[in-house]
Amino acid sequence: MENSGYLALARQVALDRALDITANNLANLRTSGYKAEKLLFEQYVQRATSPVTPPNEMSSVVQVGTFTDYRPGDFQQTGNQLDFAIQGDGFFAVQDPAGTRYTRAGNFRLDGTGQVVTQDGLPVLDAGGSTIQLPQGTRQIVVSGNGNIAADGTVVGQIGVMQFADPQSLVREGNGLYSSSAQPAQATDGSLVQGMTEGANVQPVLEITHMMDILREFQAAQQMVDSQHELAMNAINKIAKV
Repeated sequence: MENSGYLALARQVALDRALDITANNLANLRTSGYKAEKLLFEQYVQRATSPVTPPNEMSSVVQVGTFTDYRPGDFQQTGNQLDFAIQGDGFFAVQDPAGTRYTRAGNFRLDGTGQVVTQDGLPVLDAGGSTIQLPQGTRQIVVSGNGNIAADGTVVGQIGVMQFADPQSLVREGNGLYSSSAQPAQATDGSLVQGMTEGANVQPVLEITHMMDILREFQAAQQMVDSQHELAMNAINKIAKV
């Protein structure tokens, strides 16, 4: 295959991955605390040689990974006593069967025993890594900026807000959860706002525009592949006739 064919196929592979990521971002437009995913690329340069032309360099762009855009989403007021948004850096810690997980989604609820849990039923952890239990029959829940929980006027715990030195080390697990092998610390730059949730930081107009650009670029790369295939077939037919 000619160099142009390799370049076109490499471009299509990267564009296919970009389309998957863009579609996933749009699918999570209404997911509380969702953070958009972006692609990382780097330039790959190879020295090309030919017996009939001078040495030259062939440059292409390859996809090397993804990163998470941790910019905050818009806050949405709900008035729910167990809805929280983190203002600044930080993550809520929750207890998953596979281990501690972290999330920005703060739309919590109480289970049948009075334990604070996520919408999926995962226990929310306090600053020390323990679950948070409210007294049965609690009517008023007030949470301060540092996470202290007062149930009917009595402080009963503190919601943990954890911070990582390098948030990009977090591994996306799905359902708004992240895992990390790094040990987090109690957040110093983040504070809680009660009665609000953080929306996804996805910008739908930009994502849709990006998707249209991806489709156009994919079609252009396909035209290059088709054109080279046609040239190769014409050459083969001419040689066969000779």
